[in-house]
Amino acid sequence: MFYHALVKYSNDSQDLCTSNITKETLVDKLLIPFVNGHIVSAGNEGKIVNLKSAYSITIYNSDEKLVSEGEAKLIDKIKANEFQKNNCTKEILNEYKHKLHIHSKSDIQRKFSEIQDNVFVIMKFGDSILDSAYDGVIEPIVREFNLTPIRVDKLQDSGKITDQIIDNISSSKYVIADLSGERPNTYYEAGFAHALGKEVILTIKKGEHIHFDLSGHRFIQWETESDLRLKLKERFKSLTNNN
Repeated sequence: MFYHALVKYSNDSQDLCTSNITKETLVDKLLIPFVNGHIVSAGNEGKIVNLKSAYSITIYNSDEKLVSEGEAKLIDKIKANEFQKNNCTKEILNEYKHKLHIHSKSDIQRKFSEIQDNVFVIMKFGDSILDSAYDGVIEPIVREFNLTPIRVDKLQDSGKITDQIIDNISSSKYVIADLSGERPNTYYEAGFAHALGKEVILTIKKGEHIHFDLSGHRFIQWETESDLRLKLKERFKSLTNNN
């Protein structure tokens, strides 16, 4: 039996494929480093990659070796609908979960969440200025790019809020984190999104304090809603053009 893995990034051009290896090699050299966010040499071309930035890994098997001209064509072959019957990700995960050195089974499952075309929005609730920015700018711009905005206080669900936040961050393609107001929970949620390797768009009202541990990250600093609208639209144009 031959095993193959497709590692996906938010930018599709960075996706990589490792094929025709043993199950043990796949687990030791790719699956465990993926779960723990390590930098490794991976892919059929031996690229040095940061697996912390990858948002999903899918594992397949086949009775025969996969043959293709170049990695790009091999990725297309693996992504094809007819090959999806060979998906064995859940089986491998169940078999080797004892070797995955992260905190809990739920953490493992979140690393394998199915990514949806959603944008999870992290921000302070109950602030008239921020609520207006969400309703008038963030939500319509996200929808303009054929994505679905999610803000936890707007979900019609009776589940535990903490679990809803974590699960929706895990399954969203992008995350917007407005850190205006210096709420600890917004920093925690933004940090969790970064830990999963999400594409996080950081925003903050101009003049507000940026914590020193995030000072090296690129922020959209906005003063008015029109200012935020212009900068956020440019960021999404850049992201979607690269995908």
